[in-house]
Amino acid sequence: MKILIVSDREFKETSRGIDLITSIVAEKGHQVDHLVFFKRKRFPEKQVRSNIRQIYFYDSLKLYRSKLQFLFPGFILYAYFQYIIKKASFDFNGYNFVVLESGHPIYLASVIKSNIIYRQSDPTFISFKSNRKFYCKLELEVIKKSLFVSSALKPEFYPQEYSNKFFYCHSGFIPCKLTENPIIQKSFCVISGGLDKILLKKIAGRYPNYTFNVIAIPEKTSTKKNLSVKGYLDFDEYQRTILTSLAVIIPYTDRFSYQQRQTFFTARLLLSIQLGKPILLRAFGTIQNSDPEKKLFVYKTRKEALILFDEIVKKIESGELNNEVSEETLSFLLPQTVENRRKELEETFSRFL
Repeated sequence: MKILIVSDREFKETSRGIDLITSIVAEKGHQVDHLVFFKRKRFPEKQVRSNIRQIYFYDSLKLYRSKLQFLFPGFILYAYFQYIIKKASFDFNGYNFVVLESGHPIYLASVIKSNIIYRQSDPTFISFKSNRKFYCKLELEVIKKSLFVSSALKPEFYPQEYSNKFFYCHSGFIPCKLTENPIIQKSFCVISGGLDKILLKKIAGRYPNYTFNVIAIPEKTSTKKNLSVKGYLDFDEYQRTILTSLAVIIPYTDRFSYQQRQTFFTARLLLSIQLGKPILLRAFGTIQNSDPEKKLFVYKTRKEALILFDEIVKKIESGELNNEVSEETLSFLLPQTVENRRKELEETFSRFL
């Protein structure tokens, strides 16, 4: 069979659900086109594997910009992309199945006559920063039209009338496999999407003798000498940075926390738990309270965060907190490894492909 998989990112060998799905489908012998929807520059197609072709959808008018989208109602952006799609003359119906990932690919559902499979990686609240009500309605239309939905959201967040279409898959993380015995530095690892910069500066100011290694944040964040901005790291270096830190800080802003109200344990959180690190974490989604077993210190306000971080530092310095991982925590992590996530996805897709 010929299958189209649409994402807003290129295919890579990662633990992301859409990447695992691409690999699973290709390994079953199907011919796969992996489409990036969309790019603002032209990119030539390339053969990633013998039966995986990487192709790109080009925004020929180049009018869409993430900063400008806040100025337009959702229906105008939708009409804009319908025009771009029509102008591109891409044959979306020359495939037996089309897999759409959540995010921008949902714009395509109305023009696709082939069997649609919806991969709900993130809640719509995260995928789109504005016009969320409009996009929630648009997503619901995709769900209605889909053969089935492979979802990373917990069942309580499924639309009740369509819950029979949903197949749940755990969050997946790649367990740390570094064999070296790292030297723990006098440092903390900061991992965040929506970063609460005010809180981070307050914490760094209270502990000037510790280094705070900030991952995946623009360089302009760094205004204190003990804030070391690492940017985006490859996986080995990412693991090593966490491994050599005393603890992990995940300081979401209130807005980002609200956007993630339908989420729970993410890959970045699961990896930190596997490494036995104490974690200072802004409450979000289903994670609202501290969990001593998993070494989660969960706060709701900056004042709470500062109190909890003082507690973490004292416990580390006294030796009360170390990097040991309990059997109960290991049992919690096992279903969420990338190997088990792959098995869940493979089982789901084998029913239909």
